[in-house]
Amino acid sequence: MAESVVGESSDNAAQRVMEQIENDIETGDIYNRLTQNGTTAVSGLGGNIYKEGGQPEFLLKRKLPIPEELKLQIKNMRSQFSMGLFTEISRAWVIVDHDIFMWNYETNDDLAYFDAVQNTVLKIALVKVKPGIFSAPVNYGLIVGTIADLTLYPMIVQSDVSIDPTHYFKVALEHNTVNDIISTESGRVFFSADDKLYEFVYENQKGWFRDGKRCRIVNQSASILSTLIPFFGTSAEDIEQLSVDNSRHILYCLGRNGSIQVFDLGFDGQQCTRACALLSGQISAQANLLTQYGHEENNFSSIVSISALESYQSNQLNLVAVTSKGVRIYFSVLERKVGFYGRNDQGVYHKNLTQEEARVQKLRVAHIRFAPGVVPSSVYGQGMQGVSVAYADHSLCVMATVNRKIVWSMSDLYFPHSKFLREAKSELIVDGNVWAIAPLYKELLPYARTDKLFVPRALAHNFLRQVIIGHSRLLVCSNEGIHEFEQFTPTDALWHALEDGGPDGRATADLLREFGQTELLFLALRLLCSDVPKDERVKDKAAALFYTLKDLPTAQGDVTHNPSWNPAEDSIADWANRMRSPLFASTPEHSIASPNFFSTPACKSPTGNQSMVGGVPHALNATHRHDALYLYFSRLVSSIWTYSVCKITNKSLVTLLSKDELDWLSNELRKLCDVMEKYRLLPATEAGFRNTAVGRIRNDNSNAERQSLLVLRKLVTLSAETLSLWSIANSFDLHAVSAGMNTETLQLLANRRFYQLANESDHLNADLIRALIKYFLGDEAGTRELSDRLRKDCPTLYSADDACVTNAMEQLGAATSILPGPQRRQLIENACQMLSSSILKVDLPSISQTLIPLNGYEQLVDLCLLRAKKEDPRQLALVAFNKGSCTDDVEMNLVLEKRMKAYKVFTDVLTELENCISSNSPMSNEQSLNRDLMITRIISSDDELAHASLFRWMIEKNKSNLILQVRFFISFRVRKG
Repeated sequence: MAESVVGESSDNAAQRVMEQIENDIETGDIYNRLTQNGTTAVSGLGGNIYKEGGQPEFLLKRKLPIPEELKLQIKNMRSQFSMGLFTEISRAWVIVDHDIFMWNYETNDDLAYFDAVQNTVLKIALVKVKPGIFSAPVNYGLIVGTIADLTLYPMIVQSDVSIDPTHYFKVALEHNTVNDIISTESGRVFFSADDKLYEFVYENQKGWFRDGKRCRIVNQSASILSTLIPFFGTSAEDIEQLSVDNSRHILYCLGRNGSIQVFDLGFDGQQCTRACALLSGQISAQANLLTQYGHEENNFSSIVSISALESYQSNQLNLVAVTSKGVRIYFSVLERKVGFYGRNDQGVYHKNLTQEEARVQKLRVAHIRFAPGVVPSSVYGQGMQGVSVAYADHSLCVMATVNRKIVWSMSDLYFPHSKFLREAKSELIVDGNVWAIAPLYKELLPYARTDKLFVPRALAHNFLRQVIIGHSRLLVCSNEGIHEFEQFTPTDALWHALEDGGPDGRATADLLREFGQTELLFLALRLLCSDVPKDERVKDKAAALFYTLKDLPTAQGDVTHNPSWNPAEDSIADWANRMRSPLFASTPEHSIASPNFFSTPACKSPTGNQSMVGGVPHALNATHRHDALYLYFSRLVSSIWTYSVCKITNKSLVTLLSKDELDWLSNELRKLCDVMEKYRLLPATEAGFRNTAVGRIRNDNSNAERQSLLVLRKLVTLSAETLSLWSIANSFDLHAVSAGMNTETLQLLANRRFYQLANESDHLNADLIRALIKYFLGDEAGTRELSDRLRKDCPTLYSADDACVTNAMEQLGAATSILPGPQRRQLIENACQMLSSSILKVDLPSISQTLIPLNGYEQLVDLCLLRAKKEDPRQLALVAFNKGSCTDDVEMNLVLEKRMKAYKVFTDVLTELENCISSNSPMSNEQSLNRDLMITRIISSDDELAHASLFRWMIEKNKSNLILQVRFFISFRVRKG
C-alpha cells in the first residue's frame, strides 16, 4: 500500500522540490537584504548589523613563505616589483624587473620563472584564450605588458606550468604606459594605458606562427560610438583598474581620481561602446543625497577598488566600489529596479532578466553600506582608515590597510534568513604589505547557464548552497608570503558545539536560536552524510538532534502549536526546556514548501487535507525533521533539477556534467539514503492514540508524514540511479552509444529536465539502457560488464528482469553470427524463454527487428500474445472491446491500448511480409510460408483480441478467403455490425 502511495505522489514530491529550490533562489539576491526590498538606500549604521567577538569566521590555516630562491631575486630588484594570484591555475606570481616567477601555492613548490621578456614588466594577466588560436592544447595565455609592448604567450597548464617564449602575439604600445589588463570569458583582452581603454585584438590562426604580427590594438575610448558619450572630465585621468561582468557583458573602468566609466560590450559580448560615466564629485553628490547629507563627503571619495557584481550575485546591482574608509558604494546601470519576466521552458517556469533589459541605461549610486566604526556615533568602535587593497562580492568583503597587520573581513554566511543584511566582522593578522586578496570557492557542481537571451539569475544564499560548495578559503598575498585562512562554516560551528556540549549544550542552543530548528537539522544532516573521519566523532550526537527536539506533525490551530514564537526572545533555559518538550512543535518562518498534505500557517494544504478539532478545520504542518530532509535533497540537486542532463552535438548526446560530477552527486544522494535508513529518520507507522480526536489527528498526521518521506526516499534513490546510469553511459562512450538512437528519442532525452528523468514519467532511462545493450550486442564480455554495473549501480532502473532481457539479447546476437542449424535454433529458443520470463520488460519492436532476420516469426507471435496477456491479467480489455467506444473506464481503455500495441508488432511484420510477396521478389515463396506460419500461430491461440487484430489486418489486405477459418470471426462480425 505504501508503495502505491509513493508511486502516486512522486510527481507532487518533485514539484515540492522545485518549489523549495525556487524559494531558496528568491532569497539569494543581495539587493533584497541590502535595501530591504528597495525601501532603504543606506545601511550599516544601526546596532545588530555587524556581529563582533566570539568565534572568528576566518582562521589562519597556514602561512606559505616566499620561496627562498625567489627572495634573493627580490633583494636584487632594481626598479619594479609586484605580486598577485592566478587562482584559476593555483599559482602565485611575482614580477621582479623583467622576470616573471610563479609557484604552486597549494603545494608551495614548483617554482618556475620566465625570463624571455626584454623590457621591464609592468602588468601581467591570465587569459582564457579563444579556441583555435594555437594548434597545441593551449587553454590559457599570459598577457605581459611592459614599458614598450604587450605580448600574449601561450601557456600549457598541467601538473606544472610551461610558457612558450617562441610563439606569441606582440604589439608595440607607442609610449603608452599599461595600468591594468583584463580578459573576458570569451577571450577578449582589454587594457588601460594612461587615460584610454584599449582592446588587444589577436586574430584567429591555424598552426604556430613566429612573426607575432597578426594582432593589433584598438582604442575603444576613441571609437566613433564612444565619442557620442563624451567623458566630461576636467583633465585626463589615468584608468587604474578594470573589472568585467561576464554575465551581462559590461566593462567598468576606475580612474585615478575616483571616476568610473562604463563600457557596454553588447548583447553577445562582441561589441564595445562607452555607455556612461560618473566623476568622483558626482558619485559623492549622489551618495550625499542618498544619505541626506548627514555624513562627511570624504567617506564617499577616494575609491580604491571596484568589483563587478555578476548576475548570479545580484540581478539589480551591478558594481560595488570600496573607498579608503571602507564604505561600500553599490551602483546600478538601470534607471530603476526591473521586475522579473517569467518564461516557460519545457514546463519549467524561469524568472530571468533578458540581455536587452540588462543593457546599460545609466550609472547611478543605488546604495551606501557604511563600514563598522566609520561614523563617529558608531557602536562598533574605531573604523577602517587608509584602505589600500579590497575584495568585495555579494557575500564577502575583505579590506587591507597600509602599514597595518590587520585585515578586516565581513561576511553574511551566518545570516541566510535575515530580512536585512547582517555580517560577521573578523580581524585577520597578516604580516607584510598586502598585494592581493582572493577567496577560493570550489563549486562541486556547476550551475547550468540559461539561454543566451537571458542573464543568469542570482543564486541562493551561500549558507543554503553549502552542500554543493567545497570548503571555502581566503588567500591574502603579501610581500611576506601567502596567508591561507579557512572559513569557519556553520557546519563547523555545529561540529564544535556537539563535540563540546552535545545536543543539549549551550553552544547548540545558541545555534538553534541563530538558525532555527529546520536549518540546524539541515546542518546535522551535513555531518551525518560526511565521510570525513573526524565527523565520525559527532555523528551520534548529530543524529540525537532529530530526537532531542521531539517535534510532531501538527494541525494548524492546535493548542500545542505556536507559529508566532520567536527563538530570539527566549532565554537559554526556556529554549532548552522547549528542546525536551514532546508537545512543542513549530514550523519556522523559513520552512520549506510543504508536501502535498502539509502546509505552512500562511498556506492552505493544496489537497485540502484538514482535520476537525472542536469544529475548526486544521491544515497540517510538517515536522522540522521532514522539512530538513526535503531541504537537504533540494539543495543537493538544485544545480540540475530543472535543467537538461544532456544536449545534442553532431547527432549524438553529450552530458552537461562530467563523469566525475555525475558520480559525486550520485554518491551524495546515496549517502543521504543510507543516513535515512541507518538513523531511522523515517518515522514508524502510528497505530495508537486513536481514542480521542486529537489523538486521531496526530496519528493521521504522523502517517501522512511517513508517506511523504517514503516518496522522498524513492525520489532520492531514483535520482542517484539516474545519475549513475548517465555516468555509466559516459564511461562506455555516450557519443557512440547515442549515435544509434533515432532522432525523436535524442530530442526527448535532450529536452527532458532531470526531475522528469528521475521520475521515470516517460521511461526515457529505459531508452538509454536499451541503447547501451544494443551497443554491446555481439560483445559477450562487454554485455556482461554492462549488466553487472547496471545491476550494481541502478538496481531500480535495471532489475533482474532487465538483466534477463540483456542476456536474451546477447543470445540472439550470438545466433546471428552462426549459420542456420540446430545450434542456432537452440540459441533462439533459449533467448525466447528468457524473454518470456521477463516479458513486461521486453521492448517488442526492438525484439522484432532482431528475431525476423533469424526467421523467428512464430516465436515473435508467442511473445506478443504473452505480453498482451500479462498486461491484462483480469481481461479488462476484452470487456472494453465488447463495449466498443461506449466505455469511459480509464483503466479498461488503458489496458486495451497496451494490448493493441502488442498486437501491432505482429501485424506490422505481416504487412512487411505481404508487401514482399506482392512484389514477386525471389523471396516471395519463403515469405508467404512465414506469413502463413504467423497467421496459423495466432489463429491457434485463444486470445480473442489477437484474432480481432488479425481480422482487421485481413480485411485491410483483402484476405477474405482466410477469415472464415478463424473461430472468433462470428463474434467479431457481430461487434462490427
